[in-house]
Amino acid sequence: MKTCLALFVLGCCCAAEAHIGSPNVFLEDKAGEYPVRVVIRPPNVVPGLAEITVRVQEPVQRITVLPVFWRAGREGAPPPDVARLVRGETNLYSAELWLMTPGAYSVDVTIEGSRGKGTLVVPVNSMATNTRPMSRTHVILLSALAAVLFLGGLKIAGAIFGESRLDPGALPTRKDRWRGRVAMALTAVVLSLLVFGGKKWWDFEDRNYRNNALYKPLPVSAQVRAEHDQPILKINVDASERRGRWTPLIPDHGKLMHLFLVHDGEPGAFAHLHPVLRSEAEFEVPLPPLPAGQYHGYADVTHEDGFSETLIATAEIPPASLAMKRLWLGNSAEPICSAAVAQMLATNLFFPPDPDDSWQMDSGASASSPQRKHLSQDAARQVADASGGYKMIWENPESMTKNLDASLRFELLTPDDQPAQIEPYMGMLGHAVVRRKDGGVFAHIHPVGTFSMAAQQFFVNGKPPKHSALPAQPGLLEQSSLAPELHGSHTNRAGVGVAGEISFPYAFPEPGSYRFWIQMKSQGRILTGVFDTTVTAMKR
Repeated sequence: MKTCLALFVLGCCCAAEAHIGSPNVFLEDKAGEYPVRVVIRPPNVVPGLAEITVRVQEPVQRITVLPVFWRAGREGAPPPDVARLVRGETNLYSAELWLMTPGAYSVDVTIEGSRGKGTLVVPVNSMATNTRPMSRTHVILLSALAAVLFLGGLKIAGAIFGESRLDPGALPTRKDRWRGRVAMALTAVVLSLLVFGGKKWWDFEDRNYRNNALYKPLPVSAQVRAEHDQPILKINVDASERRGRWTPLIPDHGKLMHLFLVHDGEPGAFAHLHPVLRSEAEFEVPLPPLPAGQYHGYADVTHEDGFSETLIATAEIPPASLAMKRLWLGNSAEPICSAAVAQMLATNLFFPPDPDDSWQMDSGASASSPQRKHLSQDAARQVADASGGYKMIWENPESMTKNLDASLRFELLTPDDQPAQIEPYMGMLGHAVVRRKDGGVFAHIHPVGTFSMAAQQFFVNGKPPKHSALPAQPGLLEQSSLAPELHGSHTNRAGVGVAGEISFPYAFPEPGSYRFWIQMKSQGRILTGVFDTTVTAMKR
């Protein structure tokens, strides 16, 4: 067996809701009969307050929000909070909820109105991702107060032992003054020891918070080995670094892991792969014939308790052999970008790819932008060429601003410029992968939002999947008759092909240069369009 090594190096970013640097949760769906858009901004410290906004399209009577911790279930949840109408708005409501414990939560958004009652389950991660430094003003103020208390304590000790026994109007003797000074000296020693002990305690708590409470992605290592000349990526998650245990995973869109590989060099490349589980924390996936070079890897997983996270790494991928390229691509002059098509050619692969694997490569070194992207005659739209003559159009590429809540709208056209019939791709009408070019922001988005579908299903069903080590959680949802009420309608919408257009709810969390990949499926082909944008800071 010929082996070549490629080391995955752990990145130091923090993930949230299966994202890097993009913690806010967006959901656009229906709660019963009410179309609704929910945005949850979780706290970056725990305990902390989560900010929730709910936008409806028609007048309603009442909106409540309920935090449900995975272990406690709905029976152990506090009473729901009532969302209040935002001043000056007619259909925007807001609320705040305390998230008291690190781990997986859901927020049950319940809407009551003339068309009855509907509830939508929004999964959210509660985890500490930041430390807040004390401001200079507070440092100066608290230091001054501490000095006053210290000196005041010395003065009080001196007065007690040097002057408390004197008669009114009597002056202290030399012995009294000496006794007071000794008391002040001893008090200074005691107070200094208390200050020293307090500092040690403070440092211990700070280290404990940073090492045990502050969320950190798990280290990931990998080997690229060649079997029968086929490169296979073996991914190992170092679960020993996790406080607690690496819990089993549950499938999201039918896959235990969604791995995204991004090549920043020329030619640019992107892959959306689905490794298979070999052991508790070991995965393998066959690599398509991607250009050689360093790749940034992002692996989305959801644990059986509903907690979702993104594991991050970089990898050096070796060049594919000419024989392997022919097995994957045949005589095609165009980079085939989905395993569903490539598998018709790759009949002799040692490790067949997942049918839902897909990848994209720039057209060539002469391309100055991905897939020879160009602007259409309408300057308000941006067009990217997909494989097979298909085109993707970004309908609203106007100026993007940090934290501006918007929908990214895209249309897919056939080679003859007609709206294409979009088919479900892993249960969704589309997938979007957003990445800031320095890697500081990463998000995997669906038309219904930025959350983990597997986590939502866990909180809807109220119990982990079969063969899980976790017991069913009482009060999550043992009455199966309530499941349709708590589940959004996106599963129904995702099963019906539509002509042409989809949108993704999102808000860019930070300014900078971004690239994102839009994936849709039509006539059995998984198509990928690549777009660039620059996000500016919010104007004050």
